[in-house]
Amino acid sequence: MGAPIYFIFLTVLILSIVVIAKIVYYRKVIPCMTGMMIAMTMGMSVGLIVGITVGILLSGNIFLSSMFGMTVGMFIGFLSGVPVSLMAVLDGTLSGIMAGMMGAMIGEMVALEYQDTLIKIFFIVFFATMLILLRLIQIDIEKKQTHFLNNPLILVVLFGFIFLVFDQLGPIFR
Repeated sequence: MGAPIYFIFLTVLILSIVVIAKIVYYRKVIPCMTGMMIAMTMGMSVGLIVGITVGILLSGNIFLSSMFGMTVGMFIGFLSGVPVSLMAVLDGTLSGIMAGMMGAMIGEMVALEYQDTLIKIFFIVFFATMLILLRLIQIDIEKKQTHFLNNPLILVVLFGFIFLVFDQLGPIFR
C-alpha cells in the first residue's frame, strides 16, 4: 500500500473523529432530524469509501471486503447516532451496512484501469460531503455567532488544497 491509501484512511479517520466529537459535545443542541441526517451521512459516506478501497485492495475476495466495509460503515453510523437518538442509531447503522456492501461490490467489479480514477472521484465526493456536514453542524449549533467554516471561500480553498495534495501523491494502486 502506498502513501495515497494511507492518506485516504487517515483523512477518513480524522474527519470521522472530528464529526463524532462535535456530535457528542453538542448533543443537547442538535435536533433529532439533524442527528439522523448526520448519522446517515456518516455511515453512508464512510462505508462507501472504505468499502470501495478495501474492495479494490482485496480484489477477488468479496466476502472479506464486504464484511470490512459493512462493519466500518455500521460502526461509524452507530457512533454518530448514539449521542442523538435511537432513530439516528438505526439510520446510521443501516446506511453504513448498505454503503459498505455497495462500496465493496463497486470496488470488486471495477476494471483495473479505472481503479485510481474511481477512488479519486469517491474520495473527493467523501471530502465534499464531510465539509458540507461540518457546515451543517456549525450552522445548527451557532445560530448567531460567526465561524470560519461559515465562510464559503475558506471551504473552497480547503477543498482545492486537499484536491491538489491528493493529486500530487501519484497513483494509488501500482
